[in-house]
Amino acid sequence: MRKIIIACLCIFFGLRISAQTPAQKEAVAAQKQQLKFDHATAPVVQERFNNSGMQHQHPRQFASQADIDRAKKLIISGDPLMTKAWERIKKQADENLTKPFVNGELDEAKLRVKGTHANAVLLPPLVIAYWMTGEQKYAKRAFEVFADMATWPDWGTLTEPPYTDRHYLDTGIAAFVSAHIYDGLYHWMSPEQRDFVYQTTQKYIFTPTLAQYKNEAKRTWQWNKAHNNWNGICNGNIAVAALCMFERDPQTMSWLVATAANDMQLFIREFEPDGQSEEGLMYWGYGLMYTLPALDCLQRNLGTTFGLAETPGMRKTGYFPVYSTGTVTSINIGDDPLKTSKAKSFFWPAKQFKDASLARLQYDMVMAAAGDMPWFDFFYYDPELVQKGSKIEVPLDHSVYGLELYSMRENWTDPDAFYVSVHGGYNSASHGHLDAGTFYVQALGEVWAYGNLGRDDYTFPGYFSKRTFPEYNDSAYAQKEPGRWHFYRMRAEGKNCLVFNPSTRPDQDEKGTAKVIRQASTADAGYYILDLGEVYSRDVTHYERGVKLDRKKQIITIQDEFTARDKSTIWWSMHTQADIRLSKDGKTAMLAQNNKQLMVRLSGAGKARFSVMPASYLPGVELPMTTNSENTGFIKLCIRMDTTDKAAFMVEIMPMQAKGKPFKKLRKW
Repeated sequence: MRKIIIACLCIFFGLRISAQTPAQKEAVAAQKQQLKFDHATAPVVQERFNNSGMQHQHPRQFASQADIDRAKKLIISGDPLMTKAWERIKKQADENLTKPFVNGELDEAKLRVKGTHANAVLLPPLVIAYWMTGEQKYAKRAFEVFADMATWPDWGTLTEPPYTDRHYLDTGIAAFVSAHIYDGLYHWMSPEQRDFVYQTTQKYIFTPTLAQYKNEAKRTWQWNKAHNNWNGICNGNIAVAALCMFERDPQTMSWLVATAANDMQLFIREFEPDGQSEEGLMYWGYGLMYTLPALDCLQRNLGTTFGLAETPGMRKTGYFPVYSTGTVTSINIGDDPLKTSKAKSFFWPAKQFKDASLARLQYDMVMAAAGDMPWFDFFYYDPELVQKGSKIEVPLDHSVYGLELYSMRENWTDPDAFYVSVHGGYNSASHGHLDAGTFYVQALGEVWAYGNLGRDDYTFPGYFSKRTFPEYNDSAYAQKEPGRWHFYRMRAEGKNCLVFNPSTRPDQDEKGTAKVIRQASTADAGYYILDLGEVYSRDVTHYERGVKLDRKKQIITIQDEFTARDKSTIWWSMHTQADIRLSKDGKTAMLAQNNKQLMVRLSGAGKARFSVMPASYLPGVELPMTTNSENTGFIKLCIRMDTTDKAAFMVEIMPMQAKGKPFKKLRKW
């Protein structure tokens, strides 16, 4: 109990902990459950809306007329951010005027209605351009897009009993589309057109959603009770659409809003304690780009978010991209796509919490990207708040709970500074891969080690099928069907991880967790040591990986120490896009890209030496039923050790003229 209390106090006072021990995990779980939310009911929603003064006011969801007028004034005044942002939105809107309609066909997996997502991207610039210019061509094209959608068989959920949700995420995204049209074009549309939009939305969204919420439909899964991005996207957009058309059927809309708000609590809890997402930056942004406008709509129309927007995690979430970004680019985890630049945040949390530092951070990121920002941030930007912003102080060594990303950097000011991070945590995280222990290296303004090659094609057979043979503890035998842990990019061999005895079986245990057992940080150096024994339990009795950065000498050390259950073949890998030249003895590799060089040195591995291999399956792995995308541009620096049952070795990554450090066991770090 004492440990739990201490862990809770650490979280409360903002101290960053690894949150890996059972006591710490229990403390965080307790904190999530102790979050206070106001329970929403249909009568409360209806009463609040009736007292809001928002009846028959449009637009009122994603922006008010006052917001639109303020944006116009900022542009006229020459505000540099708004001028650039408006140029981008206007350009997108003009391009969208002539884009052909997308169709309502299913994807290759016969699952998703891709067109709903495409239209959710296409419509906001058109509606905003109509608001800003008053030119009817934008409104006309936006309405035509919606009218075409109304000819599709469904929007992800069947429109007749039993209202089966084939892929409800499409329905949730379509709810956003409906709300944008009804609210954004309200004064442009005729009464007949408004009726058409409402009746179409009732058919494709409200009726099947009511059946889903009430468990009166055939369901593939309870998306509304999920703890991942589906919850925030679907529930949030249902609340927005219902508030948008509230006057049409106040009793039904009140019930939908209350149900959606209550279910969103499960998603909001997952941002504790650091504002993180275990799904990585892309899904963090994807979920919040719909959740944040939904919270704003609740506040705007009801005067409350029922506590959803006021949690400690939501207060911190705007900083998540900072904690997940290296000196060159942001880090991708799991199905997060490969990153080629630094991820941006949002203006909404800065405005919501009057956080001037976050406002300044986002402003600088958007300006560096020539005004590229989410469409809804166009109305949340506050130049006065930005002017008050100051530099954000973040430790050189940093851990993000939930994502379990442990990072060390030389400094925060030099774009050429050395940076290394290692991913721990649990492999069963939403959209997770078998990647415990994988590391990322950025230095000299380049990425040298990619710890994750990104997701593969979601439509490939077996991509989300985890329970397929062979499983981790099965006897090794031929593949019988394609499954998630058969894809190269999902497997440990597709990461910068060790692989023991390569075979068709998963090379890490999906149910395993990598735990930080020791860490230290000084002005000169920082390190993390992970216990990886649980994720390799089939093959080892003990395995620890240490990752260290010597800031003074610019030396990154990756050190592995293990005891295998039997004599084994072990592979060490590092995926890179650099050119590799090996020394005669194979103990040193010279990496080069864009006229920059690094040296990689191997110590303590006996006769083992470096080799260079393509970014594809290791010898002994045969998965002919699995379709993989090509890993174009990538190769991997490898080490192979044969008939080994115990080893302790290190790999150092450093400047060409640097001198390596003597080998020292992890217990002596």
